[in-house]
Amino acid sequence: MKIEVSKSFGERECPSCATPVPANSNRCPICGYVFPALTDRQRGLKIGASLLMIALLLALWLWL
Repeated sequence: MKIEVSKSFGERECPSCATPVPANSNRCPICGYVFPALTDRQRGLKIGASLLMIALLLALWLWL
């Protein structure tokens, strides 16, 4: 998969120094804070919650 370097992914705030950091960066360029990666369990829960939300919205849409 090719990643576009110039593409903007938004920003998130460093919890250590409150500096805006690009969302696709793993480390704060100012203080060096390392953002924790998602574990397999967290990633699975996130996907499961998304699928559940889609199923509920689809059921609601079909019910109306």
